Amino acid sequence: MVAPWRLCDEQAIIESAVVIGYVPGIAPDPARAESATSYGLGELIAEALRAGARQVYVGLGGSATTDGGAGALAALEGLVPFDPGCEIVLGADVTTGFLDAARVFGPQKGADPAATVRLERRLEAQAEQLRARFGRDVGVVAGAGAAGGLAGALWAAGARIVPGFELVAGHVDLATRVAASDLVVTAEGHLDATSFAGKVVGGVLAAAARAGVRAVVVAGKADGDAVRLASAPVIDLSERFGIERSMLATADCLRRAAPLILAAGS
Repeated sequence: MVAPWRLCDEQAIIESAVVIGYVPGIAPDPARAESATSYGLGELIAEALRAGARQVYVGLGGSATTDGGAGALAALEGLVPFDPGCEIVLGADVTTGFLDAARVFGPQKGADPAATVRLERRLEAQAEQLRARFGRDVGVVAGAGAAGGLAGALWAAGARIVPGFELVAGHVDLATRVAASDLVVTAEGHLDATSFAGKVVGGVLAAAARAGVRAVVVAGKADGDAVRLASAPVIDLSERFGIERSMLATADCLRRAAPLILAAGS
């Protein structure tokens, strides 16, 4: 598999979703939820470091794994603990703890109740292994459960966890852009209650509210609770076009939904 990443001078940018993310059109599978690995993400970080990157930004949203970062650490063998001269910054969109990753995100990734319990037990064992190996307790760090515990493993190896939304919003000067807009449209593949707890949708809606600008949420699929929690109209593509088309023909669905989006924001 080939996955893109960026290197500019000594700064690298890597997005976990492009290499260990969901594959559209593949049905949820408990066995896959347990076997999915973060190894590929570790390979990209290793490649960036070997290419001379001194600062590596890693976006942790949209992963399909709950391996507690074991795969990534295996790929980074010989490079962890990270060199103090290299800064590895993890942009996390949740504050979920390491030991809670399976319970909170496992079902989204295809884990049934039995698989979720097994993943929880595995994370508990990994937390002990990480403490013994690196001398750092992943169980007490907010956001360590991001990307199925990948954040915790990389943090134990010397990386830094920061709120991903704030990191990106600062880089693109989101507040100024929102204030200059007539309508703000934000989106997420699966809108649920966690969308308003550190993720992009919640952050963008808050920025729009502060600026007094109208906003609309577009979701590939939206849970009823999330629709009620949203402070703006929600357009559910799966409800209007079916779950398969919303996943496999998203661009076409968005084009067809454009009038609805504009009407909802008027």
